[in-house]
Amino acid sequence: MKKTLIINGSPRKKGDTATLIAELKKHLTGEVVEISAYRSNIRPCVDCRQCQKTNMCVVRDDMDLIYADDFDAVVMAYPVYYATAPGPIWSLLSRFQCYHEYLKTSKFPPVREKKAGLILVAGGSGNEMKATPAAYISCKMMNAHGLDEHMVISSKTDEVPAREDQETLAQLKELAAWLES
Repeated sequence: MKKTLIINGSPRKKGDTATLIAELKKHLTGEVVEISAYRSNIRPCVDCRQCQKTNMCVVRDDMDLIYADDFDAVVMAYPVYYATAPGPIWSLLSRFQCYHEYLKTSKFPPVREKKAGLILVAGGSGNEMKATPAAYISCKMMNAHGLDEHMVISSKTDEVPAREDQETLAQLKELAAWLES
C-alpha cells in the first residue's frame, strides 16, 4: 500500500486548493498524510549552521514528519500568489537547507526515491507556471520525480471554481492513479 504526503500551501480551509486536495484523496487508496504549511508547527530555517556539522537539521518540529522519509509520493498543492508560491511554502522549503549540505559534496541526501505531483490553483492572471519553482525545489530535495508530467492546474478560478473545473477533476483522478502505480 502506497503512502502519499500532501503539502498544503493554502491558508483557506475550504478554498479551491482544499477542494482539489479532498478530490485527490478520494482517489487515493493508500495512506495519506497532509501537512499544512500555514497551520503546522514548522519553523523556517534560522541559519544556525548546525546542519553543516551534523548533516541534519537540529530543530525538532513537524518538519520531522517530512524528514522521516517514509512516504512513496509527495504532492505539493498551493494557490498562486503574485506568480509564486505563498510565503509559508518558502519557509517550509528553507528547512531543506540540511539536504543542501549533502548536495554541496556531490552526494544526494539519504532519501528514498518517490513520485511527485503538483496542484496549483490560480485566479487567472496567466502566471501559473511561474509558481512552479517551489515545487521543483522541494521535489529535488525529497528525491521525488515526475513533476513535469504530473501537474494539475486549475486556472481562472475567479470565473470557474475549482470544484466545477471538470478537466482539473479528471486530471486529479489520473494523478492519483499514477501516484499509486
